[in-house]
Amino acid sequence: MRLIKLLKTAKGLYIFLVIIILVVMFNRFTYSYVPLFTQYIIDMLDVGTSTANFPTFVTDIFEQGSDVIQIILIVATTMVFYQAMRFSMLFVEEYAQGRFSEGVSKKLRDRLYNHIQSLDYSFHNNADTGDLVQRVTSDIEAMSNFLANRLPEFFRLMATITFGAIQIYAISPTMVLIALGMVPISAATSIWYFKKVDKSFKVIEESEAKMMTVIQENLSGARIVRAFANEKFEIDKLEKENKNYSDHFLHLQTISSRYWGFSDMIAVTQYLVTILIGVIFVRENIVITGGQIIAVLMLLGMLIWPIRGLGRMIGDFGRALVATQRIYELLEKPSEFNINGTLTPEIKGEIEFRDVHFKFADGKNNLLNGVSFHVRPGQTVAIIGRTGSGKTTVINLLSRMLETTDGDIYIDGVSIKDIEKHHLRKHMGIVLQDPFLFSKTVYENIAISNPRTEKGNVYKAAQIAAIEKDIHTFEKGYDTVVGERGTTLSGGQKQRVAIARILVADKPILVFDDSLSAVDTETDMMIRSALKDKGSSSTTIIITHRITTAKEADLIVVLENGTVSDIGTHASLKDKPGLYQKLWKIQGELEAEFMKLIEEAKS
Repeated sequence: MRLIKLLKTAKGLYIFLVIIILVVMFNRFTYSYVPLFTQYIIDMLDVGTSTANFPTFVTDIFEQGSDVIQIILIVATTMVFYQAMRFSMLFVEEYAQGRFSEGVSKKLRDRLYNHIQSLDYSFHNNADTGDLVQRVTSDIEAMSNFLANRLPEFFRLMATITFGAIQIYAISPTMVLIALGMVPISAATSIWYFKKVDKSFKVIEESEAKMMTVIQENLSGARIVRAFANEKFEIDKLEKENKNYSDHFLHLQTISSRYWGFSDMIAVTQYLVTILIGVIFVRENIVITGGQIIAVLMLLGMLIWPIRGLGRMIGDFGRALVATQRIYELLEKPSEFNINGTLTPEIKGEIEFRDVHFKFADGKNNLLNGVSFHVRPGQTVAIIGRTGSGKTTVINLLSRMLETTDGDIYIDGVSIKDIEKHHLRKHMGIVLQDPFLFSKTVYENIAISNPRTEKGNVYKAAQIAAIEKDIHTFEKGYDTVVGERGTTLSGGQKQRVAIARILVADKPILVFDDSLSAVDTETDMMIRSALKDKGSSSTTIIITHRITTAKEADLIVVLENGTVSDIGTHASLKDKPGLYQKLWKIQGELEAEFMKLIEEAKS
């Protein structure tokens, strides 16, 4: 069973589960004797003797009394101690189930979350965050609830019916046939219920996932929603998914109410029939005594209510099966580290692209066609091109977020396909156009890439990234907590904090993926000048649309339609006909005008 196989990484939980099942069955066994105490007392008061099916050593204890009253007192006292022992075992059972449930939940959450972390870039690009959150939370809870509660309950049910039937049979073989008369009907009804709810649970899980996705997207994009005054559209969208979820859930509740109503009718009918026949037998002095009929009615609950509870068990089983399927959909997706290198060479920063081609799995045409260029250690290279020319894809291939379709990429003479991915990425610092900041302080967001760094390094990185002045304007300075995803900062401030974060990490390869797009030209110049003065030996790759940024690079690579159309320095490209010259004529004039204004302002 897939549910059980999910515990294969936690063998200790298997043993714990077996212990729980044994304790559960033992508790049901001990409960089967509780009605016999009542039978014994009633029989002693009625006829002065009892045929209650106790072990001999127990009846020997009861018979130590000299008269009926003493015997009843001994029986009552024994029952008190017996029940105290049973309640202690019930406490152990409930405690063990709780520990097991939390243990299973933690193990499964860790396993699923770790696996999600290992899935490739393409998966995360297309995954719905709300759906993933639900699988790691609600689906895990549904599975752990079934394993910790419903699976032991199944064995509890079997043990209850077995021990209850044995005790009734010991009282009267005739009564056991009457008591079990409705069990097949209850079982058949439960099977019908399972078939009905199994499909419903899958639809409910899917509709809930869609609703969660809408909520997550709305909360994450709250500023965008308000900026476009789009609240009504988002509310209507949620109401639609919410209604869809509610309708499916109400359909399930309708099925459940029919099942529980019919089950209650069967249970009451079973009691009435048993009582009626029992009364007739007692009045006619046939087969059974008054004490025995009372015991049979008490034991009857051990047969009827567990069967009735089968519906709840089956319902949770259906939900657990759906949850298991959804979890396995993720666990069966191959990890990106299934294809990995083994080498961990020293990385100094020499980069070479050799005839690199790339095409997405669902694409028809190559995005990159024979891209080749060489970067020496410590050089700064700028990659420019129109939107969609493949600039960011080059970086994703370099970090092995994507794999080349053909050709190869070398770092310090070693193919990146032979380098272990974690090792490769640990030596690369990438700043994205829309960086992600954590809901922590500004200081923590900068230092997170190197938690052991000295405070001075954090302050120096903030200076180079031209964010220090902004930080000092915050009420709590470096201790200011930025909002979720850095929403309390402007786009330019987020980019500069992310740049400082990478500088603190001090990687041999630095990549700026259009990460200065949200800062003004003057700040852009300040950051570039500070980076140059920093004297870093890191190889730096800058993806940009600004020629003013690119022109300071040691090497400029111009991408057009997935190929390298030009490569060289600013001096060699500005006078050469092509895309770079066109951009320079437009942006260069603007830069000259801007510099003129700055000089005039200074004077």
